[in-house]
Amino acid sequence: MKKRIALWDNLKFLLIILVVIGHYTQQLRADNDIMQRIYVFIYSFHMPAFIFATGLFSKRAVNEKDIKKVLPYLTCFFATTVIMFLSASALRWKPTIELFSPSGLPWYLMSMFFMFLITMVLKDYKPQYIFILSLIIGVMCEFAQTENPDFFTWMRTLIFYPFFYLGYCLDSEKIEKATNKISIKITAVIFFVAIYLLIYFYPKQANKISRLNTARHTYSELGRFAPYGWELRLLTYAISFAAIFLLISLIPRKKIKGFTSLGERTLGIYMFHYVIIHIAIYVIKIQNIFKSVFPNSWAYLIIPVAILTAYFCGNPMFNQVSQKLFSRKEKLKG
Repeated sequence: MKKRIALWDNLKFLLIILVVIGHYTQQLRADNDIMQRIYVFIYSFHMPAFIFATGLFSKRAVNEKDIKKVLPYLTCFFATTVIMFLSASALRWKPTIELFSPSGLPWYLMSMFFMFLITMVLKDYKPQYIFILSLIIGVMCEFAQTENPDFFTWMRTLIFYPFFYLGYCLDSEKIEKATNKISIKITAVIFFVAIYLLIYFYPKQANKISRLNTARHTYSELGRFAPYGWELRLLTYAISFAAIFLLISLIPRKKIKGFTSLGERTLGIYMFHYVIIHIAIYVIKIQNIFKSVFPNSWAYLIIPVAILTAYFCGNPMFNQVSQKLFSRKEKLKG
């Protein structure tokens, strides 16, 4: 069995925490400017990084062209769709099953299935050409005037695919060495602080441009920024690629008790965390409790709640369920 590297488990658990924080802020951002800024900041890089990490550990399945190792993504897609349906039904929202146009949580699992298949087909071609082509397609598809960008997650798959493909092409050991430099770590801190400050001081512009980060909006939806749509897409690509490698540089290389081991359980956290979010926000109404005690700073308290949610969904029970759904042997990488 291949030895697990603490760096990558630490990265994966941090990314799934960001996913959970992002989904909390997505539900509550209309109530608070701070929440909106956190949402825009996280969405500027967390899904590209999550998808890159999946691509980084996709080599075995792709190179062997073993579709059996990829089909479990569809199994988990269906399971997550059912989980979301039941959770929303319990809240009496009258939800519908979106098997062909998933707009919520399950989209990632369907997109991963397609990204694996695409890479299996393209793996024998020159990587530099495929990567450039994937960027061009990612830029071009947002010119489309489509009424359903979620149909088989085609838009998200194409726009996010360059991150998956780059992960597939790169060597994890070389990345580990290249990013383990003090100068890069300092650059990373400056970079992320600068990005947050830009979002903080230019919220209206950041909110509009951030629509591109969801990879399901066309350039025509950018308002006054619409004429610069493809340039902004290239900019968001550049920011996301830089953020991925700079984020890796900040990740601890050593095992952290109570943290690193959770990097093996990201699938269970991903599949079940929205149920906890529904309970926290719509049943307990935790945001109202926080507002009554800390009216000016309650938004920041959502972050520890999200972290606790990730830990709760990372417990062995959820992990066993998710791994049985995924497969008996293969574990989700990312």
